Amino acid sequence: MQVRGSPTDTIASLRELLVLRLFGGKAVQKGDDVSPTELSSSEAERLRAFERQGHDALAESYHEFFSALTAIATSPLLDAVRLQAGTSLLDVASGPGALTAEAANRGARTVGVDLSPRMVELAQRLHPTTEYREADVEHLPFPDHIFDAVVCAFGLGHFPRPELALAECVRTLSPGGRIAFSWWDDPSRQRVQGIFREAIAEIGVSAPVEVPQGHNVFRFSDSAEFLRLLDGAGLTEVKVVEHAATYVVPDTETLWHGGLGSLVLTGAVIRMQDQKTQKLIRTAFERRASVYRSADGLNLPIAFKIGSGQRPN
Repeated sequence: MQVRGSPTDTIASLRELLVLRLFGGKAVQKGDDVSPTELSSSEAERLRAFERQGHDALAESYHEFFSALTAIATSPLLDAVRLQAGTSLLDVASGPGALTAEAANRGARTVGVDLSPRMVELAQRLHPTTEYREADVEHLPFPDHIFDAVVCAFGLGHFPRPELALAECVRTLSPGGRIAFSWWDDPSRQRVQGIFREAIAEIGVSAPVEVPQGHNVFRFSDSAEFLRLLDGAGLTEVKVVEHAATYVVPDTETLWHGGLGSLVLTGAVIRMQDQKTQKLIRTAFERRASVYRSADGLNLPIAFKIGSGQRPN
């Protein structure tokens, strides 16, 4: 598997597609309202526990398939916080640890934190000279104003209460410090998740009761909503930049098993169906994925956004 392409400030318009809002099983048209719905404390804790357990269970398979994909945001994120040798940097939702380690390789003083103990163990094993800790983004174990930079690669949509998460990250920033978060674009342009979600929606499957409800993971696929989040945290110089690339996967079998082993919420929806329904989803998935087949495998369009800003001096 490989990623090709470079960041762009605009992404070509693709066809309009129905996309499943995973929580609640509602099909959402592009352009529908994506305004936030605040979770109760119990709902937030349920989602947090589901995310922790899911990423614990999938840590190794996530690394094998998804790490190469999430790595597309590494350089843009580090550029957005203007990383230099000696920068003190916090990587939130650090996963298998590649972003933290790359910042350290560039001379930064780094620490990565993740909610999943298994992810922290994996990151420490893969990058033994880099520091990783288990921590909840809403309760970071650091004093105020300690970091020059905070980054987060594709964790934002997993946070139950993103306003609280961002406020806690900003708390740890020194005056003038910079923050940058990446999140996926709409699934019609981010085809790894999009193919799975559209296959689920086509079959008419709703999220099982075991999957937490009420959280809109597409909220920050909307640039205006991303900007509102950053503005609301009191940051200056806020902006959201769109990026595009191509992710090459050998075949549909690799994509199917890789997605089920990496996408905690989407994978759970599929695995909790009976065998007949899973087969129907797989058939719809195969048909949609085959559109991207070429001589070197599946060439999947990928799109994501990086939102950044600066803490006032």
